[in-house]
Amino acid sequence: MTLTRSVPLPWLASLALIAACSLSSAARAETLSAEEAVGRAASQNPSLRAALLEVTAARQAVAAEEGARRPALAASVTGQYAKTLDAQTPRAGSASVESSVALRYTTDVGTALEVGTSADSRWNLAEDRTLGPAYGARAYVSARQPLLRGAGTDAVLAPAAQAQAQAVAVERERELAASQIALEVLQAYWELWYAERAVAVQEQALAAAERQVNDARTRAETLGTGTRVDVLQFSTAAASIADALSQARAARTERAIELGRALGMDPARAASLRATGAPPSLGPAPPAAALARAAAERSQELAAMRADLDALRARVGAAEDADQVRLDVFATASAGTEWGNDLLTGRSLPGMQPAFSALGGLDLELPFGGGRAAADAARARAQLAAAEARYRARLDAITAQISALRVNLDASADQVALASETARMAGELAEAERQRLLLGTSTSADVVKAEQTLREAELRKLRAAVSELTSRFQLEHAAGALLERFASVLPRRSS
Repeated sequence: MTLTRSVPLPWLASLALIAACSLSSAARAETLSAEEAVGRAASQNPSLRAALLEVTAARQAVAAEEGARRPALAASVTGQYAKTLDAQTPRAGSASVESSVALRYTTDVGTALEVGTSADSRWNLAEDRTLGPAYGARAYVSARQPLLRGAGTDAVLAPAAQAQAQAVAVERERELAASQIALEVLQAYWELWYAERAVAVQEQALAAAERQVNDARTRAETLGTGTRVDVLQFSTAAASIADALSQARAARTERAIELGRALGMDPARAASLRATGAPPSLGPAPPAAALARAAAERSQELAAMRADLDALRARVGAAEDADQVRLDVFATASAGTEWGNDLLTGRSLPGMQPAFSALGGLDLELPFGGGRAAADAARARAQLAAAEARYRARLDAITAQISALRVNLDASADQVALASETARMAGELAEAERQRLLLGTSTSADVVKAEQTLREAELRKLRAAVSELTSRFQLEHAAGALLERFASVLPRRSS
């Protein structure tokens, strides 16, 4: 029986074009390790950059509150002219020039201190002559101490405490963002790694299928020991594998672009990214209970919420202080002197005339009807209680999430072992079916089925390895431990 040689199938031409494009892309490929990918994201990811800028803004707010409590120097110079509108003395008037310099400071307990000096010159302007000038100078010190509203460090330092707590919260949110970005990069990286290994599995399968097609054609056309059905069976299998290879290569490019997005790269450059190495062995994971206890202290999300609670507590203290009656005690002491001419007689004063004064008292301010401060204090207390409830709810959610992820990690480890054993047995089965086909005790359909089972088993084995690794990273992210694994490539906490 004579068989005509079949023409090349269309999928072979498409496959050749894909291979050529793949070789061209490989020449421009950029290979990264997982650590290098995380490090690049740390410097280029726009979300992390936004988090870093938020930290800078929060630190500037702290600096602003610290600057607001520094001593302030106040100085002024004023001049005044007044004219008396009296018909008998139409040109009578007065003029004066005053200047002052004072240093003001508020202590941590609310005491407002002011130390300063002042000087002035005065003239009386009459119709026929000018009397003066007369000069005066004095030095003074004053103090005002709140007894109720505004008294104590809780009230005075509340704005600074809120700013500091907010800065801590923003820094923890930055660490949370860094951990989330690291997790996204690692997931994208190992998905790319799987996609590349899937391409390799399909390429190996296609190469084997092409050899089987050639062998079947040789047996059918030259040796006469085969049939055209075998040629068609293997050709159909090869075409199916070529289609799967095309899809695998498209998926690999999609995974590379997704990884590039996390790295802050444009899609054209990201398409050439390549993953290297093999999934690392991370060792046994701690029990779920130990991870949950560690998460309560190490979780960046919970740390940020605790800092927010500190800011709210400072706000409650300030609001409750504002709801009090205002009662201040104050005192001022001054010493001064005058010289020059008497503004009434025009005669020179006999030397300098010293003068001393002291002033003290109480100031009381009592709003009627409670005012706005009472409602603000009640609102601040309610917001604090709500935030505490949210913190507890989030802590419970993270604890449950860690328990679920720990179970998932154990299941992933079991799947790795099962998938590896399945792949081993599938490999033995495929080899056995190939030998049986050579002996004539099997059919091409059995070989194709065994080869397909082997491919699927290899892909499941790769998928199980990636799932176990990403499950471990998800668990460490939830427990707040992922940053420690990549501390050398992520931004420092103190930066």
